[in-house]
Parts: sequence; structure tokens; C-alpha cells
Amino acid sequence: MLKDRSFRNLWTAQTVSLFGTQASVVIIPLLALETLDASAFEMGLLGSAESLAVLLLGLWVGMTADRYPRRSVMVTANILRLLLIGMVPVAYALDLLSIPLLFMTVFLVGALTLLYDSALSSHMVLTFDRRQLPKINSYMEGSTAVSEVAGPGLGGLLVQALGAPMALVADVCSYVASTVLLLGSAGGTKNGEETTGLEDAEQENAEEQETEQETVKGALTGFTWAFSHPVLRPVIVSAAHFNFFTAMFFAVYTFYVVKELGFSPLLVGLASAAGGLGGVLSATAASSFMSKVRTRLLYVLSLVVPTVGAFLVPGSGLLDSSLLRFLAVAAGMFLWSFAIVVNLIMSETIKQMVTPTHMIGQVTSAMRFTTLGFEPVGAIVGGTVSQFLSPTTALVIASCGLATSIAWVVLNRHLGAYDVNEADPVSTA
Repeated sequence: MLKDRSFRNLWTAQTVSLFGTQASVVIIPLLALETLDASAFEMGLLGSAESLAVLLLGLWVGMTADRYPRRSVMVTANILRLLLIGMVPVAYALDLLSIPLLFMTVFLVGALTLLYDSALSSHMVLTFDRRQLPKINSYMEGSTAVSEVAGPGLGGLLVQALGAPMALVADVCSYVASTVLLLGSAGGTKNGEETTGLEDAEQENAEEQETEQETVKGALTGFTWAFSHPVLRPVIVSAAHFNFFTAMFFAVYTFYVVKELGFSPLLVGLASAAGGLGGVLSATAASSFMSKVRTRLLYVLSLVVPTVGAFLVPGSGLLDSSLLRFLAVAAGMFLWSFAIVVNLIMSETIKQMVTPTHMIGQVTSAMRFTTLGFEPVGAIVGGTVSQFLSPTTALVIASCGLATSIAWVVLNRHLGAYDVNEADPVSTA
């Protein structure tokens, strides 16, 4: 795949932007804690911002991503994200920084990230052979995992050295570099020609749907199609269940490791980097796993393993040594990311295999709308439980909730009968 110039440029642009994004995952919560002295409840609200954007804007975003040239959509999303992130250090310098401003920034960046991801998923299918998608998605998730190794650790180091507001400059620079790479790359179809939207073979179908897409019913097309598909439906529902408790968990996580365990910003970044290392190793092996293990079994395992990792975090509080506490948290993040990368690659590949090409943007946003739509509630619940009971209690409840997410897929006969490697790539429902 790396010999393909179109893929190489796309992959590099994605990788560069992810580095800054993953750094900000550590920087913004630390900014709220250290600069604004945010409470556990405020951290929960901040943690809900990105997924709330998906809930409120997700269906419209998907329709937008399918209407315009995918590469242009990605460039526009990058430019708007760098402007929004760049406002934060400016607001700090002018003494205007506040929790509401951070919330709005994360909210809008979340909406633009969904727009970028929806266009990217469709762009990959329009550009490359569907039989290459498992390997392509492994590369993309590998980039995510690598960025999770370097990004949080770099973010923690920058916060330690420069302070959280100035550390966000790294995120701005990453979006600038990614945008330049996208502008300098040649968009292509499977024949290597410039694409400005849909493939010719599918243009007629897309035009027939144009009027419908301009209505509220059109915005729901991807949603209803995804839930009518017997293989996608259990994947979506289990992910929504899992993400609710994931949001609850991570709304409390940073507060817990900083306030309860006494982690420094650098240790917070290093623990996240351990998770990224797990993701890197997972991405290199995901294609092999998918070729050797039945889809349902592997999917169930990809939900069970991160649950084990989650329990290690509150369990670390029972240890006396600071080193052992750090190692327990780092091991938990390692297991979490290792399994989640496999889960994401499987989910993305299944979606791309079974979805008509002209609907991928809509279906992507519909899936994000559903799977991430419960996250604002989960984050607020996590912050509330932490505030009125304790951070440890909130983490334990969240971990128990994660364990129950396998119920939606473990006995599902449709997913049990489906296998990624045996399924024929399709472009129609």
C-alpha cells in the first residue's frame, strides 16, 4: 500500500493530524484542572462536549460529507479545527479562558472531526479496492495507535515544560501540516484519476436521492439503513452500550489519577502512551487476527479485554507503591487500547464492506450519532457519581457496565454467521 502515492499522502496527512489531536486529549483536561481548577462535575461536562456534538449534529454532518468532494471537506474541517484550537491560547493570554469556552471549543472540534472522519471513510472506498480495506484500515488505526504513544506523552511533557495553554500550539501545527499534505496530494479513484465526488457508476443513484437528502427524512436515511442491516445493527448497539460506560469512565479517569493517585502531567501522558503502545502492537496484528479468528468471537474478545484493563485503574488504588500504581494504570491502558484498535478496525471494515458507497458518509455519521450519542449522558453521570460518591466508585460502576456490553453480540446469529474474509464486497444494499 505504501507504494501507492494517493494512499501514502492520505495516510501521512491523517497521521500528522492525529499526533496533535492525541496531545490535546491530555492537554485540555489538564488545562481545565490546573488553570481553571475544574471540579469533577465540570470535568464530566467537558468530557461530554465532543459526543454531544455528534448527538446534535451527527446526521446533518453525514449528509454534508456525502454531498461535496471528500478531500475538500477534509481540508475545510482541518482549517476550521486549527482555528478553533488556536483560539484557546489566545483566550488565555487575554484572560478570557473559561470552562464554557473550553466546552464550546471541544464541541465544535468534535463536530468537525466527525465531518472529517465521515469524508475520509467514503474517500477510502471511492479511491481503493474494497478488498484492500482491512489492510488500509489497519494502517489508519496503526497511525491512531502510534499517535496515542507519542501524542499524550508529548502533550504531558509540553504541559510540564510550557504550561497547558501554550502546549496546544502543537495541535495547531499538526492541523496546518495535515492540511498542506492534503492540498498537495492528488485525490483519486480506483483508476488513479481525480475525483470530485461520487464515482460515475454511482452518480445516477446519488442524483435520484438528492431531493430526499434535502429533507429531514433524507438526513435519517443512513440511520434507518444501518439499523435495518442484520450485521451492522448488533455492532452499533453494542458500541453504543460500551461507549456510554467508556464516557463515564474517562470523565473521571484524569481527575482520579491526578487527584487521587497524585500523578504528574508527565505520568498522565506516559500512562496514555502505554495505551498507545498497545494500540501499535494491535494494529500490526489486527489483519492477522481477522483472517484467523471468526468475526463474532474476535468482536466479543475486543469488548472483554478492555473491561479487564478498566478494572486495573481503580484497582491500582489498593496498591501501596507509587510505582506499582503507575504500572497498574499503564497496564490497564495498554490492554484497553490493544483490544479497542481491533474492535475499531473490525467495525470500520464491516461497515465499508456492507454499505453502498454513496451512503457511506451518512451511515458513518448515523453510527457515530448512535454509538457516541450516549456519551454526553455517560460523562455527566460519571462526573455526578464522582462528585456525590467518589471517583473510585464511579470507575468501578463504569467498569462493570463495560463488561455487560457483550450481551448484544455474543448470541447474535447474524453476526455469528458473518465473516469479514468470506463476505463479498458490495456497493449496494
